[in-house]
Amino acid sequence: MRQYYRFKSDHPGCLLLFRMGDFYELFDEDAVTAHKALGITLTERTKGVPMAGVPHHAIENYLRRLIDQGFRVAVCEQIQDPRDAKGVVDRAVTRVLTPGTLVDESLLEEGVANLAAALLPIESQGGSSGAADAAGASGAPGAASARGGMVAMALAELSTGAFWLRAVPESGLAGELARLAPREVLIPDALDERMRLRLRELARSADAAIAERPGWQFRAVDASELLRRHYGVARLDAFGLAEAPELTAVAGALLSFLLETHGRAPDSAPDGRSLAHLRPPAVEPTGLHLEIDAATLRSLEIERTSRHGREEGSLLSALERPGTAMGRRLMRRWLSFPLASRSRIEARHAQVESLVTDAEFRQALRLVLTGVQDLARIASRAALGRATPRDLVALGRSAGSLDALRTLIDDRPAFAGALEALERAAPMTAPLGESIRARCVEEPPSHLRDGGLFRDGIDPELDEARLLERDADAWLSRYQAELVASSGIASLKIGFNRVFGYYIEITNAHRSRIPEAFTRTQTLKGAERYTTPELRSFQSRVETAQRRALDREKALFDELCRAVGASVDAWWNCGEAVAALDVLAAFAETASRRRWCCPTLSDRPELRLHDSRHPVLDALLEDRFVPNDCSLGTDDQPRHTALITGPNMAGKSTYIRQCALIVLLAHAGSFVPAREATIGLADRLLARIGSADELHAGQSTFMVEMVETASILHHATERSVVILDEIGRGTSTLDGLSLAWAIAEALAARRCRTLFATHYHELTELADRIDGVVNLHVRVREWQDQIVFLHRIEPGRSDRSYGLHVARLAGVPPETVARARAVLESLSVQHAAPAPPPGTAPAQLSLFTEYLPHPAIQALRAVDFDRLTPLEAFDLLRRLHEQARA
Repeated sequence: MRQYYRFKSDHPGCLLLFRMGDFYELFDEDAVTAHKALGITLTERTKGVPMAGVPHHAIENYLRRLIDQGFRVAVCEQIQDPRDAKGVVDRAVTRVLTPGTLVDESLLEEGVANLAAALLPIESQGGSSGAADAAGASGAPGAASARGGMVAMALAELSTGAFWLRAVPESGLAGELARLAPREVLIPDALDERMRLRLRELARSADAAIAERPGWQFRAVDASELLRRHYGVARLDAFGLAEAPELTAVAGALLSFLLETHGRAPDSAPDGRSLAHLRPPAVEPTGLHLEIDAATLRSLEIERTSRHGREEGSLLSALERPGTAMGRRLMRRWLSFPLASRSRIEARHAQVESLVTDAEFRQALRLVLTGVQDLARIASRAALGRATPRDLVALGRSAGSLDALRTLIDDRPAFAGALEALERAAPMTAPLGESIRARCVEEPPSHLRDGGLFRDGIDPELDEARLLERDADAWLSRYQAELVASSGIASLKIGFNRVFGYYIEITNAHRSRIPEAFTRTQTLKGAERYTTPELRSFQSRVETAQRRALDREKALFDELCRAVGASVDAWWNCGEAVAALDVLAAFAETASRRRWCCPTLSDRPELRLHDSRHPVLDALLEDRFVPNDCSLGTDDQPRHTALITGPNMAGKSTYIRQCALIVLLAHAGSFVPAREATIGLADRLLARIGSADELHAGQSTFMVEMVETASILHHATERSVVILDEIGRGTSTLDGLSLAWAIAEALAARRCRTLFATHYHELTELADRIDGVVNLHVRVREWQDQIVFLHRIEPGRSDRSYGLHVARLAGVPPETVARARAVLESLSVQHAAPAPPPGTAPAQLSLFTEYLPHPAIQALRAVDFDRLTPLEAFDLLRRLHEQARA
């Protein structure tokens, strides 16, 4: 227990899984926590010491469950053979697992990046020299008054070695975290309370685990020293960090965390350096990508549906699936971070088009790519000492596929960049792959503890040890025959178990004939087990041979892992090229199968779509989906804002979503679901669709709606594309109508491309008041008190929402629908009055102008006030009062 508590104190904040024989045990508070998190039995080691444990063979499953719940886990292994131990077995913490630093294949989702992020607010210039130097002076980062409201961000994926930095506006941090989806976020523990809580809230909104780190780890001077020492450089200029103290600070803080969790230099590290595979931090320039905030990501359902949080039904699910894990991760990134540069977008379109037009080449390319395994993650595991025999064999096979891939794209100018990357890496990857294929068996074991990875004939020392192992069966057969002949006991047999080793088993019926040289070792029901000096000597030789063989295989395996670790950059570059080819081929396959078109890009803020379709519903409904046109910002029709009215369930939300998704797909480099498409480059894609609350943050549904709408109004520019659905429905009718009117006016004045779906038919008057605003409606056909949704978007306005019809379809009781119809017929709805002249008080909007007719009102209408005397007026007032009381 002293040993346990020593390791526990070395890893605060971690659940310590302590190997004891066939179990991993947890004690004290860790045991109680694991009992609640995993549902395992809680017992006591001694009175008052809680204990819980899990079987060693099921450890990976329990680790995954703990990590998914946000726990950090330290795994303490027995590093000494218990047979060699004198007293307590030697142990060591061999793994520290946190949600953002996973590298083992069994704990990772192959098609999803596993990122760790570190955040540091960039302080204003009011102090001496910004946040990092202020931290160096005071010992911790101070308040984030934020120069321009910026936050320094470092990101790393330990499973691939990627490491990059960026500066993000604080207002856009939620969107960046939503798009990146880091599993773990590090923040300084010494921030002022407001900013600390703000960063924690943003991390939680991205569903990330939060780790508060010591403030001194975010000091630029300490971070600079750590980075220079780790990468073996005298200056950080080459990394773009010479004049970026905050980025240096956040990079150093993240590196320090990674070294704590995986800092033990493995034997397989090519230069003995911890995290040798981690690439130098790269500063990512701003303006490379189309801006998408968290609300837009959720509204457009790019990676998962907003209601169920599943990939099925999202944009990602509608596209052809890339054949490699690297391609699937890259496709997620391309869709979440579409390009902003026209030249880069058009280069991707050209590559996709070359694959669409040559189906034979496309199919050959996709077939070759399926033979490439997860190069970056496998090479990283080798560098970290976490590779398995199957990892190495997969790498060897992949190297063969890379050779075929180079040959396939050799004469394809569109893929010259990928070919160059593959050829640059080939001098390292090709020979190593050939060596792995020649030395390793085709069907490797899942782990090395029982051997069997290397072929016969590749190493004399291994062959010698294996020869003795294989001769064991023949020797045992000969020895058993000799014993049967000498003793006359025909039923005598030789066996083996892990406790007693080799034994001779004789039934009790022959007990009187046991030779004197036999020594009894075990008594069974109806039989006895014995050993002999010859059998003990043989067992010793066999065990020595087995150990020699395993030790030799381990040495050969480590040798290959070191070679892979030394070439990790080459494998990483190959992986990047393969992933890009894989995504482009998937884009092309989707375009070919679904008849998508190559969009034409424009520098003007326009959006012209002919027969456009929703990419997800088009895949589900196939030829049954009704296509529609969209025309904003064109020369012949200089309109930029479309107000879409029409019934519920008729397709307004689908229409505005499909237009936004087409813009996103075009910027990502994909073809789009339309017959023709001309798309002006956008700087932002902004969407507000659906309803959700944030009760844990004290925000109602309407508050969330207004917060997200406010963000759109603050960030939309003339180059932005905005879609809004049913703004203002979360409050009273007049409040909602007033807000929707003002918001539509504000966006129209901004002249951004806007699709505004609404049930407030009063808004359609904006088309008569503001240039550039146009009314669209969803066409329906009425027949015998029924309506048919035609799902066609046409010019003009709609004056009905058919809500009662939708209520009936939804199963609202008939008597309730009938009562609603009676109330509706008794109400007369008046459109909003025109805006008053400048300088006058606005008229109150009136929703209901007339109630059920009343005799008093009819009498008032019949009075001629010009001829009414004061006495008659008094008498009229008395009669009206009596009628009102009646």
